[in-house]
Amino acid sequence: MSSTDPRHQDPSIQRLRKALEYLAALSLCILILVTIVDVFGRYVLNTPLPGAFEYVRALMAIVTFAALPLVSARNEHLRAGILDHLISPRVNALREPFIQLVSTVVLAGIAWRLGSEAARKWVSKDILSSINLPLWMPIAFMTVLCVAAFVVTLALTRASARNALNFRY
Repeated sequence: MSSTDPRHQDPSIQRLRKALEYLAALSLCILILVTIVDVFGRYVLNTPLPGAFEYVRALMAIVTFAALPLVSARNEHLRAGILDHLISPRVNALREPFIQLVSTVVLAGIAWRLGSEAARKWVSKDILSSINLPLWMPIAFMTVLCVAAFVVTLALTRASARNALNFRY
């Protein structure tokens, strides 16, 4: 069993993971429902769902960023491994910490930009007009989840570096 096996995780981590899974799934279901209602209203009743565009924007952010820490924790980001078989297992083991470090730096940059954008929207009082939602709220939510993904990826960087240093054929 791997270290990412849910049975080996702290109960509070398990609850957080489950909460993020449910949040992403529920948001995706609502997103689908909003889209169906909007399309039906638009093309059958000639009356689109008011605020559908804003709902979709906010829900897409929730779905994407609720899943980000989960994908990071499972180390299931998209990878192109077409050349992996040409590289020795030792080089692959040494490459992994580098990949994780790059991911960590990218997530830190995204979190920083999101945080500064949330602060800017807080000051400017921008809102998603059709649904009267302050724009800083979904951006701050995205920031928090991006920071969570950063922390998880940082831990994976450390673990993969340790594994690379202890690698044996």
